[in-house]
Amino acid sequence: MKILALSIALFLAPLHEFHSSVTQVDYNDKNKSLEITVRLFTDDLCIALEKTGAPNLKLGTQAEPPSANEYLEKYLQKHLQFVVNGKPVQFKYLGKEAQLDATWCYIEIEKVSNLKKLEVENTVLLSDFEDQTNMVNLNINGRKKSGLARNGNAKLKFEL
Repeated sequence: MKILALSIALFLAPLHEFHSSVTQVDYNDKNKSLEITVRLFTDDLCIALEKTGAPNLKLGTQAEPPSANEYLEKYLQKHLQFVVNGKPVQFKYLGKEAQLDATWCYIEIEKVSNLKKLEVENTVLLSDFEDQTNMVNLNINGRKKSGLARNGNAKLKFEL
């Protein structure tokens, strides 16, 4: 009976019909850093991670292995690139919050001052889903800008 109920629940569970992520970039003037949040559909993220050789990570469940953050950090390092004022910079992976439907990843770029230009190359999930779009939203010193990264156009340039 439990198997039947579970099967029905999974069958009726809504599947999202689009593939997207949202990356929010906020400038912290006090710390002189870019605080970045990447929101992804958990099921899409798990598919992408498995394609890179990760085991089924079961993100957002009690069965999630301790190694999940390592796989996620490696994936983000490969698929998110930042150039600040013309110079490539590395980000620090801070962690994640995973639920069954969405995973929020937190990263930071330290020692950023006098920000005039920001380039973001966001290829997250682009090779996994043909219709994937990655929205990038900036909030820098009260100025808000946005862009969409897609297959064929994953590099966004912002003048601030």
